[in-house]
Amino acid sequence: MSKLRLLGTNSAIYAGTSLLQKGSAFLLLPLYTLYLDPQAYGVLAIVTAVNGLLSIVFTLGLTGAVTRFYFEFQDQPAQLAEFWGSILVCVLLLSAAVGGALLVFGETMLRPIIGDVPFWPYVALGVMACFFQPFLTTFLSVLQTRNQAARYALVSLAHFALTTVLTIVLVVVLHQGVLGALQATLAAAAVFFGVSLWLLRKDITPCLRWRHLRPAFAYGLPQVPHAAASQVTATTDRLILNAQVGTATAGVYSVGAMMALVVEVAAQSVNRAYMPLSMAALKSGAPAELAQLRALGALVVAGFCLLGAGIGLFAREMVWLFASPAFAAAADVVPVLAFGGVASAIYYLLVNVLFFDRSAIRYLPLGTLAAAGLNVGLALLLVPRFGLMGAAWATLLAQVLATVLIAVIGSRFDPVRWDHGRYALAFGGSLALTLGLGSFELGGLGADIAARVAALALLGVLLGVVLWNRPLILAEALMRLLSRQPAAAAALFAGAHRTQA
Repeated sequence: MSKLRLLGTNSAIYAGTSLLQKGSAFLLLPLYTLYLDPQAYGVLAIVTAVNGLLSIVFTLGLTGAVTRFYFEFQDQPAQLAEFWGSILVCVLLLSAAVGGALLVFGETMLRPIIGDVPFWPYVALGVMACFFQPFLTTFLSVLQTRNQAARYALVSLAHFALTTVLTIVLVVVLHQGVLGALQATLAAAAVFFGVSLWLLRKDITPCLRWRHLRPAFAYGLPQVPHAAASQVTATTDRLILNAQVGTATAGVYSVGAMMALVVEVAAQSVNRAYMPLSMAALKSGAPAELAQLRALGALVVAGFCLLGAGIGLFAREMVWLFASPAFAAAADVVPVLAFGGVASAIYYLLVNVLFFDRSAIRYLPLGTLAAAGLNVGLALLLVPRFGLMGAAWATLLAQVLATVLIAVIGSRFDPVRWDHGRYALAFGGSLALTLGLGSFELGGLGADIAARVAALALLGVLLGVVLWNRPLILAEALMRLLSRQPAAAAALFAGAHRTQA
């Protein structure tokens, strides 16, 4: 199977399951906005943001080594089982120590970032969930690395189903409000902690070998500032809105961020399928393999520019469909945050070489630390003046900076000759078109929808010119896919890439 077809097949599986695994809050959004007011939803958003920051401390980057060192030990099953076992035992001990300390001292330690949100019981429930979550994440990483997308989907679907049922029972039936939503997350995390360990039992040898932990820490610790900076970028907007404007405003903003999350989840899904292909190609170094990666790059950029534009142009309709009228202002930030997701998709495309090249991993935090600093500075400057939109622009500009810096750093190590200039032009043009037409109205719903669909079609033509010098290439590929000719569609882009080369 070609890399393009394998990427497409596995990305489709990961996209569907990621919307359930990480996007369950999006799918439960109608329920949340019906049973939670903006203040309560703001509490849920702040706890979720804090959890993202805490999850880094609970693992210290060790879980990333599970994926990277699979390629070192895949032909040595006994060594691989010891390596994975050492990491999981270490993470278990580390999580227990950090979680226990936070439950005792968290009221004081976390007060500066949680504002008026009570530590007990809300943030404490989040801390307990953080203890269990790394193990499911690690198990899913194992399945992803082995290209076992179907099994990945099965486990993710089961996790989503349990979370959904528990949330409905606790929030809707028992009227527990935001407390019920947090309890449902904790219970599901605890159950799948056990499920993950059970399913991994034949793949790991429980032990604590320093000869395995040393390279794992050497690989993982440089990623801690990178992960921390990424989480700061992802959570600064809500935390500063909560502190300077109010929890209710943070709740409204979080609904807009949830709409834009569709793009980020899709980016993560494609990256899950792309990462093993990228690692294998970089390890082989074969020119044909690297050329396929470059051909995939243009397609990924085009697809995400169209997705970001689609979400941005139909933001008001999405908010109307999924949220109650109290959250209508969330539509304003969706286009800006959606293109933050597009920038993330391009970032994932370019950053893989730094994860692969063990001499390059130390440069990984440079881009994200600079972006986090910019995000905090811009948010502090813009939120008091522009509120929701100030937070959204701070987030977008920070992600763009991270992507640009990683492109510059990665070019020193990456044998793939990425078309950075074309990608930048495609991104900038798509963003400008979306912002320019997002508030354009003809006076009727049908006419507005037709105009936006036409704008997306025009964008597809422009992207074809920018990325392949062929205006109708995306339309031709779509027709071949609709005719059930995926191989012919793949050949179309491969041929265009060879012509450019």
